[in-house]
Amino acid sequence: MNLKQLHALVAVFEEGSFSAAAQRLNIVQPALSQQIIGLEKELEVQLFERTNRGVASTRHGQRLVNHARLILRQMEIARNDLRTSRESEPAGDVIIALPVTVTPFLGPGLLAWLERHYPKINLHIVEGLSSESGHVVETGKVELGVSPNAAELDDVESIPVLREYFYLIGAPNLVGPETGDIDLAEAAARPLILGDRTHNMRRVIDEHVVAAGAQLNLRFEQNGPKTLTSVVDEGMACIIANLPMPLMDNRTYPRQARRITNPMIQRLMTVAWPRKRPLSRPAERVRDGMIRLMVEAAEAGHWKADVVLPPEQVLALKNVMPDIVK
Repeated sequence: MNLKQLHALVAVFEEGSFSAAAQRLNIVQPALSQQIIGLEKELEVQLFERTNRGVASTRHGQRLVNHARLILRQMEIARNDLRTSRESEPAGDVIIALPVTVTPFLGPGLLAWLERHYPKINLHIVEGLSSESGHVVETGKVELGVSPNAAELDDVESIPVLREYFYLIGAPNLVGPETGDIDLAEAAARPLILGDRTHNMRRVIDEHVVAAGAQLNLRFEQNGPKTLTSVVDEGMACIIANLPMPLMDNRTYPRQARRITNPMIQRLMTVAWPRKRPLSRPAERVRDGMIRLMVEAAEAGHWKADVVLPPEQVLALKNVMPDIVK
């Protein structure tokens, strides 16, 4: 197996035909076909099968494509890292994962920060639920990400940054009429929509509810971020979540939020990356920017959380983010 074969594999998978893949790679089609045939002989599996529209990958082909993409991506990271080690300014592509609840302000803020300080870094953001961001970090599909469940992940390094609070969020008629903090038992009794237990947020909620001797009034169980948001917007149910969730006054569907207490629900938010993959210089700068913006968001009240950045980490980052150090 070699890099030419992996490039050929990914090209055929993405283009859906041998002719289009050969054109993309600027090689003749017979040469491309030989690359795939060589892989199939070596691995003793069929990678593609013909369809009316071209070719489609078999399950073996799909699995190998996943590996190939990671290998080719790691090669690109190594190439960029060695190139930028000779340059004064970090440059290259960096892929990160962000939970959808923080993407609206952390994503644009990080892009703007990099444009000002490190314009040669090209940032690519993968959005998902909090558990998904942890999974793609753990599997090495991204270089780093914001994850709430770093302690649950294998072979992951992490820096704790914030300890966030959970809120009951929804239409005012469901969350109110009172304002201010709300006991967990009372919040759990409101009609709720939550993700299932494959998600870290749900597991944290369930643990606290059981410990408090309360019971969830779970009206809907859905995992899709847009479905969760839409059901809350329509006033069909409330959600228990962290609070970078937008509550702007100019929303078509107003929301109210009340912090949950007695007991208070909190969880640790970290910046995490795969232990077996050293961060490239561009990825280190992106990590620093992520930490900076998370701290600023908490201190400004945009992210309802306490800063827990370890003192030794503050000192380590002092040279690149001096205004964070008080």
